[in-house]
Amino acid sequence: MISFEKVSKFILSEVSIHIPAGVTTGVIGVTGSGKTTLLKLACGLLQPERGSVYTLGREATIPSGRQTKLLPKELGVLFAHLPLLQPEESVRSNFQSRGLIYRMPKERFWREYHRLSERLGFAEFQQEKVQTLSLGQRRRAELGAVLLHQPKLLLLDEPTVGLDQNAKEALRSLLEEREADGLTTVITSHDMSDIAAVCGRIAVLNQGRLYAYGSRELLLKKYAPVDVMQLTLRSGVPNLEDLPVKSYAADNDKWMLIYDSNHITSAEILRTILTTCSVQEVSIHKPDLEDVLMRIEQEKTEVTEEQGKT
Repeated sequence: MISFEKVSKFILSEVSIHIPAGVTTGVIGVTGSGKTTLLKLACGLLQPERGSVYTLGREATIPSGRQTKLLPKELGVLFAHLPLLQPEESVRSNFQSRGLIYRMPKERFWREYHRLSERLGFAEFQQEKVQTLSLGQRRRAELGAVLLHQPKLLLLDEPTVGLDQNAKEALRSLLEEREADGLTTVITSHDMSDIAAVCGRIAVLNQGRLYAYGSRELLLKKYAPVDVMQLTLRSGVPNLEDLPVKSYAADNDKWMLIYDSNHITSAEILRTILTTCSVQEVSIHKPDLEDVLMRIEQEKTEVTEEQGKT
């Protein structure tokens, strides 16, 4: 669906990635790592300085003197800082204009419009001009607008900015339903919980380079495998001699164990502890994508320091 072949543009350098059809992919990285640039290259708003970009089966770069030929029906794009709707028109009028642009039959248009306006919650302000809306209201309407024509490919740049929890959950539900129908979605976001909730694959950009790409579980296993177990004991003292825990701390009946989940599971630890102790309460903290980013940043810093020494 989307292929980058050694693409360089601005901070992006030698990026090669393939995003297959029917997959929701999250692109994460610190500010300035090239996330928005990657999306603009994917839809043809930018052309690479080097390399090639293929989207929807054809080259997405802009040949000299010509414009990209991506059909509107195939693509839906939302950028955080680029206006999508006409500010002086009402939400409803904007949707009607888009329905005409996409040549949607009236029955299909109104069915999709009413469904999206109810699911995303913009029915209550559909008659108001876009320029009078709050950020959250405008974002709900914009998300409905890019979903209206049921594109094959959806590119979303920071789509949840300004959304409340209800709207975020509505968006997740819609994306899951559309993914089941074959929609390919690429999302950039600073909110790791949003990425983790809907994305089957994660691409990590670091200083313009594709540092990692794979499933959430694979990235956590590789970059952030350390779990924390907290125990409240009723009686007994755990024997940790045969357990490969990285460290532990105890305060009376409160115990905290830190361990590498690649080496031992929480179930194995508990099974061993229960042979000598009675446990009242247990909780396990597992790392998230924030931890992955922190570890990657740490690795890059360590490499830079080592290179500085040589």
